Amino acid sequence: MDLESWTPKDKARRLAVLAAVYIAMILMVLSVLALKWPWYVAPFVGIASYWVVFHLAYAAFRSYFRR
Repeated sequence: MDLESWTPKDKARRLAVLAAVYIAMILMVLSVLALKWPWYVAPFVGIASYWVVFHLAYAAFRSYFRR
């Protein structure tokens, strides 16, 4: 894999996935441990937070890498 051939869109997508997974996992654990929500709610929290963070981070990284 040639890392120099990545387009700005590729870099933004990969970093957005990384950030979204990281935040989603933290929020899933926090929803069960800190908020004491039932364990079966955690996947929904993770999916919803992943979707929100991915779209926000993707837009931010795309505008950053376009410079």
